[in-house]
Amino acid sequence: SALISRPLWQLAKSAGGMDAPTSAERIQRIRSWYFEAAQLKRAMQIGINLLHQRIGKLNLDAQTDPLTGLHNRRGLTLALDALSAEGHSFAVVALDIDHFKRINDTYGHDVGDEVILHLAQLMTTCSRGADTLCRSGGEEFLMLLPDTNLESAFRVAERLRHCVEQEQMPQVGHITISLGIAVWPIHADSIERVFKLADGALYLAKQNGRNRSEVAELDQDATDLSSPDR
Repeated sequence: SALISRPLWQLAKSAGGMDAPTSAERIQRIRSWYFEAAQLKRAMQIGINLLHQRIGKLNLDAQTDPLTGLHNRRGLTLALDALSAEGHSFAVVALDIDHFKRINDTYGHDVGDEVILHLAQLMTTCSRGADTLCRSGGEEFLMLLPDTNLESAFRVAERLRHCVEQEQMPQVGHITISLGIAVWPIHADSIERVFKLADGALYLAKQNGRNRSEVAELDQDATDLSSPDR
């Protein structure tokens, strides 16, 4: 009876930790030498695979903007945590669509969503696999470029700007974007400050006529810049 009950006891014990990363390996090691125990073990392995797939999808959904498929702010935070833990420098490119309110007012929000989605696709085309792309809200986006100096970040921003300017957007035609650039730790020791500087440079691009890229000044206080009509 002990020989028969042993695999059942082991499977029952493993059932309490099916969400653990090592659960599949632990169950695989259980010796289920008779039919009933083997079938139970197989059912648990299938259940574990489905559970881990769903957990993975939930984690991905929690980090992803549902419209564009880009990272949301939570996904951006996780990417920042990984970069700072590894000591990697990075550039921040803040951007948004010029006069986006006019697009929504003229063509409706559904068309506005199509423009946002199309821009997200262009951002993906103009970036590298290691870059983190984020929709930070509405028509506002962020690009996180690891191990990228200021000159290279400016080239990335300008490449995207030209690409967007030349693209024919469905129903709307041509649009433009404005961009602001800052680099950590060159512009500031604080990561939060670097993001504010990039956002301040974006507002400066708006003030200087839109459809342009601006680099943050080292002593620029982004909080003092007024926000023009986008």
